Amino acid sequence: MIVRALDSDDDWQFGKGKNDYRANNDAIAQSIKTRLSMVLGDCFFAVSEGIDWFNQLGGKNQLALNLSINATILNTEGVTGILQTSLSVSPVTRGFAVQYKVQTVYSTLTGIFQYDLNGVG
Repeated sequence: MIVRALDSDDDWQFGKGKNDYRANNDAIAQSIKTRLSMVLGDCFFAVSEGIDWFNQLGGKNQLALNLSINATILNTEGVTGILQTSLSVSPVTRGFAVQYKVQTVYSTLTGIFQYDLNGVG
């Protein structure tokens, strides 16, 4: 698997030749991050993609949010299974973090996706 690399602002990276691409587990990790960043209904050509972060985060049904996160990760190209996921929420910073450990077509991949709802991702 090969994908175009994203820079620190999550924009496509250009001008660095082969360094503008991610392969294998790096590509899968970037795809997981991108898919977890999607908000349900936000993308005009994929309105059913994404997680309903604003309605599920902080809601009483934590199970539904965990299922949404797991489904998003599991449906990422190259992921063959989920070994572990956890969600931690900080009401003070209005941020959250998803830690995951997945099995991919290449090996085991561990990562973290962090987001700050105050605007610093």
